[in-house]
Amino acid sequence: MDQFAAKFPRLQTHATDGGKPTKQRWGRLMTGIDRRTVLKAGALAALSGPFAAALTRPTPVSASPLIAPWTAAGSDPAVVGSWSEPFDMGGIAIHAALTHVGDVLFFGDIGDQAGSPELYVGTWNYATGAVGQAPLGYDRDLFCAGLNVLADGRVFVAGGHLHPSDAERTPENWPTGVADTDTYDPVARRWTSGPDLSEARWYPTSLTMPDNTVLIFGGQVGMGTPSDTVDMYDPAVNTVTRLPASATRPVGLYPRMHLMPNGDVLKSGPPRTSAYFSRSTNAWTNSASMTFGARVRGHSVLLPGATRVLHVGGQSDGGTPPTGTAEVLDTSAKAPKWTATGSLNHPRILGNTVVLPDGKVIIIGGGAQFKYKGPVYIPELWDPANGRWIELPPHQASRMYHSVALLLPDGRVLSAGQDFGPLETTGEIYSPPYLFKGPRPTIASAPSEAGYGQQLSISTPEAADIASVVLIRPGCLTHQIDTDQRSLPLKFTAGSGMITAQTPPNAQTAPPGYYMLFILNSAGVPSVAPWVHLG
Repeated sequence: MDQFAAKFPRLQTHATDGGKPTKQRWGRLMTGIDRRTVLKAGALAALSGPFAAALTRPTPVSASPLIAPWTAAGSDPAVVGSWSEPFDMGGIAIHAALTHVGDVLFFGDIGDQAGSPELYVGTWNYATGAVGQAPLGYDRDLFCAGLNVLADGRVFVAGGHLHPSDAERTPENWPTGVADTDTYDPVARRWTSGPDLSEARWYPTSLTMPDNTVLIFGGQVGMGTPSDTVDMYDPAVNTVTRLPASATRPVGLYPRMHLMPNGDVLKSGPPRTSAYFSRSTNAWTNSASMTFGARVRGHSVLLPGATRVLHVGGQSDGGTPPTGTAEVLDTSAKAPKWTATGSLNHPRILGNTVVLPDGKVIIIGGGAQFKYKGPVYIPELWDPANGRWIELPPHQASRMYHSVALLLPDGRVLSAGQDFGPLETTGEIYSPPYLFKGPRPTIASAPSEAGYGQQLSISTPEAADIASVVLIRPGCLTHQIDTDQRSLPLKFTAGSGMITAQTPPNAQTAPPGYYMLFILNSAGVPSVAPWVHLG
């Protein structure tokens, strides 16, 4: 690494100062430099042990996402899975949403491309690897907005910040929110401007509710001026309404919010004390406090069944080292409290957590220090059955601040983004261990529509060997916040060539919208999921 730093001292300075270059972006600093050399030196310096050997070969940045995966030397993919090579997505995935047409919608600034930073909106198709652009067609900066998927499959975006063409935008007021909203139709590939929020919001969180309205929490109007009110967007009439004053509460930037089966919204932190928001009373109630601390820049994820929340990593405050500890809150208990579970092998902040079809949770990326220092290249897999985390093969790109990860309908995981580094416009595909444990079960047919509390008939030749059936809502995230992520195991019975599953009882448990339908066999291997519209 010393030889590398001596050869590229200017690049090394920007790579370790923890700040995001504005005029001299990494890509322009790398003129005449082999990016693969830079990646190799940086990654190997951060790794040790058996996984380090996996990063010693060249790294193409435009490889097809459908190529055969690779694993770390000496590892068994049936135990730890494998990664694809990085492939070019055309832009930086700072925000991402999986749509029911097979595309991942993503947007962020243009990163290493020529010119000043502007919005890049693109799509990537998980089945074909096709990439494309989906520009808005009007002046609007979606960066630092909140997003979620509506019941009809459109992506709703709230807030953001001033567009570069806005005369009021200066370096001093850059983190200034806007009141804009927009929707993206993935079928028509068309954006539509929506009604204004009641106040400007930068870094808000939006959350799908049982009645298909959207609640928008938190963010800030501008530096030092928080957005403390709660807005409600109603797509049925395309209006935004500010909730009563009792809903007003400072909840910070990108608050971690989860809809619980009783219809309340849990804010899992930070701060250290969790709180519930009741839509029926529009009021807040404090709940249990986490054992570790505030878990600033930690990772909160709703576990299968939607009654438990896992919070892992983070910092006790913004200036302390990251923790590897993790804890779970069971909201169905008579006296809910946060309870410690197994700790990460690699403490981190700014990672992304994804719930897999088998109920395990993978954490990808993150690092030691905000924003880009000390990246962790080794993901880990949490097993709720024993609370333990195991190390997985490393990905090749740093995935810290402004990165994303989400589950795909074929059971793989997309990891992409981070607007700093030589692979910022790339994605990587992780194939979990279950994809190396034998043939997949197949779904020959399944309903495309289903209601609540109904029987769902699934035709499969492997019916006798099916061990679980699960509905999973598509991922929709930014800044490590995925409020829509929801996994719902279904009760079922097996017959001759047929599975009969029971859909969730109500919209509080499963908000209306599109869900991936997975069946898993006795070896834990998932099918490719068709889409089922619930509600």
